[in-house]
Amino acid sequence: MAEPIIKHNVALNSFQSLDGSNLSIGGIEQKAVFSNTSVSTFLGIGTDFNSDADLIFDLKSSVNYDKNGKLNQNIRIRNTVGGDNTATQIRYSPLSINVPLGKNTSFYANPHYSGKYNYKNHEWTHSAGFFAGVTQKLGKASLSLEGQRYNLQDIKDNSGKNWSINAILSYEF
Repeated sequence: MAEPIIKHNVALNSFQSLDGSNLSIGGIEQKAVFSNTSVSTFLGIGTDFNSDADLIFDLKSSVNYDKNGKLNQNIRIRNTVGGDNTATQIRYSPLSINVPLGKNTSFYANPHYSGKYNYKNHEWTHSAGFFAGVTQKLGKASLSLEGQRYNLQDIKDNSGKNWSINAILSYEF
């Protein structure tokens, strides 16, 4: 087995829900990339700017279905520590798509299911969702803009709480 390629990046994420709420996350990620699999960890801080910041720790993995990485499955385990938001969320996507649109531009789509356990109120919630967007590489930086629909299990609820516009800025070093 070949040695993995190790990548490091810093990222700023902004999730702006159409009901006016938001979540912004900043942190650092380390990723090991093997031939068709990647594993990464992320450590950061998240805030909605209305309450105290939360510590965020993610563990992610992705496995490609094809040799070019256009189709894959992925899982993310997110641990949030802080006040009322102390929780673990598991998000699984059985089929994600990442298609090049040009030399430095790609389109991606990710249907997923997530379950979240809140340690403060001992409550388990679940949700089906979908996000899709475009990533533009800018040298060592990349910018992704995406739309997201939450709670697809309640397909008739198209209120602003179930929609967001997201931006992710990342810099690899």
